[in-house]
Amino acid sequence: MFGRYGGDISYTDNAVSVRLERSPDISRYVRSCGKERAEKILSSDKGTVIINPVEPVNLPLPLTRHLEIWFPRIALLPGAFQRLFLSFPLEIGVLLEAGGDIHVLDLFSLTRTKYSLYGSPDAGLITRWHKSDLHTAKPVVSRYEEGVLELAISNSSSETVEVKRTVLDSDSMHLFYADVVEMAADMEVFSPMIARTTCRNVPPQADMERCIELYTAKKIPVVQKKGFLMEFGVA
Repeated sequence: MFGRYGGDISYTDNAVSVRLERSPDISRYVRSCGKERAEKILSSDKGTVIINPVEPVNLPLPLTRHLEIWFPRIALLPGAFQRLFLSFPLEIGVLLEAGGDIHVLDLFSLTRTKYSLYGSPDAGLITRWHKSDLHTAKPVVSRYEEGVLELAISNSSSETVEVKRTVLDSDSMHLFYADVVEMAADMEVFSPMIARTTCRNVPPQADMERCIELYTAKKIPVVQKKGFLMEFGVA
């Protein structure tokens, strides 16, 4: 399903159906996913349709730009480094590229959206919440439901710190796909309360395709940050 399409599209499996029937006068896009259905009429058969994963913080409404992933608690000794593999939820964007412009035709997901509050009610952040198992090698995931996050955690403090969650800012996310969707991030722990997460802007594997970020498609100006500062604890 993921890829660039200059002609008609016809994709169907047990969970989702995506069709684009082009004609010189009017083209019709139809998508079914569970009980949801979307239909768009296009004024011509011009343009390239791109289907790729996007930052998973947009559905059902863009209430947050932060993704919070919980995983089994791990104790890191002072100065320790640990590479983990986690899952994260997928959202899929259908984008129309024509005349140098990118338009968001459709957004959908095969996963149920959950939200949480990271921090206190008065100063905390709403996050898109996801619970993952913890792996030391890339896990097998459902290609259109979950992606794989490679998370490199380092404990820069002088004490043992237990970690059970990470928070990523979608403004700095970079997704890539091949057989599965992947992204990579670093998490530097400074104390049980403070850590910084940074997403990497390089593909985990050389043969992976870069996804178009949604803020690019929506023409939202974004200042690339040097990560996200977690100030409300890592456990």
